[in-house]
Amino acid sequence: MEPSVDSREYRVVFFCPTSSAQLEHIEAPVRRVLTRISAPPAELAPLEAAGTLGEAGWRVYLVRSMTERSAAHALAAHVTEAASAIATELDTEVLGLYVDVGSDSARICRCLPDESPETFAGRRRNVLDRTAEWLDVNPASLSALFHLGLEADEEMDAEDRFVESKLREARELMQRYRQGK
Repeated sequence: MEPSVDSREYRVVFFCPTSSAQLEHIEAPVRRVLTRISAPPAELAPLEAAGTLGEAGWRVYLVRSMTERSAAHALAAHVTEAASAIATELDTEVLGLYVDVGSDSARICRCLPDESPETFAGRRRNVLDRTAEWLDVNPASLSALFHLGLEADEEMDAEDRFVESKLREARELMQRYRQGK
């Protein structure tokens, strides 16, 4: 039995073309996979905050746990299977994305009906970049989906502050040097 895992640390989302994205046709295959793997109950929640993705023709559905145990964590190893099942049900391309926020890892799969899935795994940033490439959208729109942009901005701010302080020190040294001439 899976230990209790904080569901906020794991994200599973499915990207479906807007033209064929009907929730009831997406929920059924996901529910079958969750049942088969004895995962905790979950629901699919459409993410309306996906403006850029919507403009690019994609609907985004988040696997939301209905208990304290993380359905997304349980589904992590089965994202490709679930995305393939959705692609078959909708008869169109579907992407499934798993993000482990805590360990900076992720996995994406692109599934077409009756074709072998294409997968890519690695560090979160690399996987989100590949996902953005496959969806033909800006990578920042994906970071916003996972509220990861704030973390990256904070890291960049710290780096920027460090670089800025070094540049300030260099300017002061150069000014002293020039004044000494």
